Amino acid sequence: MAGRNIHFSNASIFSSFLIAGVVLFFLPKPLTSKTSLFFHDFFQPVLQIGRDNQMDTGRLEANSEDVVSGIKYRQLWKDYKNLYAQRMALHEEYERLANIRSGLPQLSKEALVMARITGTSSNYRRELMINKGTNASVHPGQFVLSEQQDAIVGVISESFDSVARVRLITDTMQTLEIHIRRDGTDTDIRAMMIGNGTNTCGISMIDRQRDIRQGDTVYAAAVPEKLNIPLVVGEITNVRPDDQHPLLWKITVQPAEDMSRLNNVAIIVANEKLLKRKD
Repeated sequence: MAGRNIHFSNASIFSSFLIAGVVLFFLPKPLTSKTSLFFHDFFQPVLQIGRDNQMDTGRLEANSEDVVSGIKYRQLWKDYKNLYAQRMALHEEYERLANIRSGLPQLSKEALVMARITGTSSNYRRELMINKGTNASVHPGQFVLSEQQDAIVGVISESFDSVARVRLITDTMQTLEIHIRRDGTDTDIRAMMIGNGTNTCGISMIDRQRDIRQGDTVYAAAVPEKLNIPLVVGEITNVRPDDQHPLLWKITVQPAEDMSRLNNVAIIVANEKLLKRKD
């Protein structure tokens, strides 16, 4: 007897599943729970494969050596920016070799004085008091660095025998000649920066035709016998048109160093005793 092919129409299959669904809907809860557990136990080995792979991936991400703390990231960021500034300075020096005299004095490594912060001078000014003064060759106008000597934090404003006052770059009375640079370019925009009296600084009087963006780096300009090469000051965090001067930019700078964490500083002293000449 020849076998017969059994064929189900789409309507029959749909009706069968519909009836099965209605029956399952009205079944008692204990019975449906057992059915659900049966499917869970039956397909668990297959589903567990994907779950294990996902968990392993999560462990790899959590244990990755590429993750660093925020403080470490800022330290690496400042080191990178300073190295970039040094590379740019060396490039400029190479281009001006014909104008450089070998007998010009340079600051020696000894021309750096470490000092401890002893307090603030007042509640209305962004100034600090340190435990070194004129007896340690600390004088007004000298640059003050962070303890790691990788960022400008202020300038000596007054000095006495054994103490001195540091005016932070965020003080409204402190102005600083700076350069604005962007990674990967040779653009060097010169400007003046002034403290905002808060935790930031401001740059104004720059034409809006100049291409300045958030994330550009700000460096203190080199000053003969005080600062040999540009040193990082901070990063631009906001660029917008100036309300009072619409043709100019109003720029906000976030200092590279967190002033509230300062305990010690380094002062670049510059006098005849601490200068050395090239042979």
